[in-house]
Order: sequence, then structure tokens, then C-alpha cells
Amino acid sequence: MIALIDLYQKELLKVNGFSPSTVETYTLSINAFCRFAKNELQIDPVNVSGQQLLKWILYLKNTGIGHSRIENHHYALKSFFAFVQKTGIIDINPAEALPLLITRKRQVTRPISTKDAFKLLDSFDQSAWTGLRDYIIVSIFWALGLRTSELTGLKVRDFEPGHGKRIGLLRMRGKNKKQRALFVVDRLFDALLCYLAHPQSPNKKPAPLFPADTKTTAISNSRVQRIVKDHGRKADIQSGVTPRVLRHCFATEMYHQNVPLSAIQAMMGHDSIADTSIYIHVSDKLKQLALDSIQISRRFSWQ
Repeated sequence: MIALIDLYQKELLKVNGFSPSTVETYTLSINAFCRFAKNELQIDPVNVSGQQLLKWILYLKNTGIGHSRIENHHYALKSFFAFVQKTGIIDINPAEALPLLITRKRQVTRPISTKDAFKLLDSFDQSAWTGLRDYIIVSIFWALGLRTSELTGLKVRDFEPGHGKRIGLLRMRGKNKKQRALFVVDRLFDALLCYLAHPQSPNKKPAPLFPADTKTTAISNSRVQRIVKDHGRKADIQSGVTPRVLRHCFATEMYHQNVPLSAIQAMMGHDSIADTSIYIHVSDKLKQLALDSIQISRRFSWQ
């Protein structure tokens, strides 16, 4: 069984392209199931049935772990037994018999209008350092489409201003530690330079680009989310505003600027175009046109 799990790990890493952290999570899950199968079910884990796998899921649920962790165990079982089936050891994947676990209704995220986006930005008092910092944070969400964790993880060194006249580069680490770089141009470029020139802003390269009250600690994800929500209310924007909403705004605006979907995918750090299409709020016909459009995007500025 140990040799089989080792082969499964290699399959996830080399063939499926999973990140090392995901592979580790799935492997730990399968090892835990194997112990349960041997000690509680008293069976060979490979020869398990769908009903016996359900007992494992119910056992996990009774331990009180969260829904997302149970989902991870579910995905691990399906991928592992799909691999075992592929090797020819078993004929049918028993995990396919497991019921769907996702019962939560996901709330549909809608972008705000460009007019509301400017109202949001105008709600910040840039005369104070915190107001200037928060203004830049929201500007980056709207103009570059970063995730909250990507923004709070930025260091001063990640912004490189010397890439042309009013052109800089912002480097970040996204999901699964994937790195990408985005151009910072025109008004956002000027605003970011103004922020970094402020006496209270961090100036050492390893320092967080957006610190909290001290220059050594990065602002937290929860605080950033609260800033965006509070200023959305202050700007009297009826629909709720969150960093995720602004990320949807970015993707939709890029599409309206005729940027190919493949380029938007790269800018947002998505693994697939299917992920990116969720963020673009246009008609199905326009989405299909985007999928059919494969070309190299030129540099642009839409602020």
C-alpha cells in the first residue's frame, strides 16, 4: 500500500501538476483513510466499497471538522481511487458512489459600475497617511484585480518602477505560490510613487508594502476587507463592495477593453480559462466570442 501511495503522489505532482502542498494534504488524507479501513473496517483499503467510504466520511463529520476539510477528504478519495483504477488494480472507482458534499448555496458576486468605483475611490481622505494607504489598496484591487492575500503579502521590493515612462511592474505570489507580474501604469503608477514617498510609508525593500500601524507588520486580510466594505457604505454604494467584487470589476473591464480571455487568465493568476470566465459579467454570446479570440494583448491603461 505504501508503494501505491508513493506512485499516487508522483502522479499528482508530475502528471496532474498539483502543488506540493495539495499533494501533501491529499496524501495525509489517504493515509488516514487507510488506517481507518484497517483498524475500524478491517478490510484492505484498495477493496473498499462505496458504502464503506461513506462510513469514513460520516466518521470524519462526527469528529467535528469543518465542511471544507471534509471536501478535501472527498476529493482525495476520488482522485486516489481514480488513480488505482487507472493502474488496473480495480475495475470501478468506489468513490464515485459518494454523494455530492457541497450543499452550501454560493452567493453570486456582481461587479459595481465604473461610476460607483470612482465614488468609492473618492471616499478616501488622502491627506492622512492611512487614507492614502487605503486609497492605494483599493486602487490596486480595482485596477489590477489582485486577491486579498496577494495584496497583503506584497513587499516594497515587489514594486519595480523603472520599466519605462510612468510604467512599473508589480510582482506577487498567488495561489500555490505561483508568481506573476502586472504592469502598473499612468495614474496608478503616479499614486503608488506618491504613497512610497510619504514619510510614514515603508522604505526598506523587505518591509510590507502595506503595513498596519507599524512599518514591520503587514496589514491583515480582515482589516483590508473591512476597509473596503466600510468605504463602500460611506460612498453610498447600494450593492456590497468587497475585494472580490473589485476583482470581478477588473476582469469584466478588461474584457470590455478587448483584452483576450487568455490574457485576463494570466493577469488574474488562474489555472484555466473556465475559472476566469466566472469573473466576467457579460452575455454568454460575448463570452463565446472571447473564447474564440486568441491574440496577444497590447499594453493598456483604462484608468
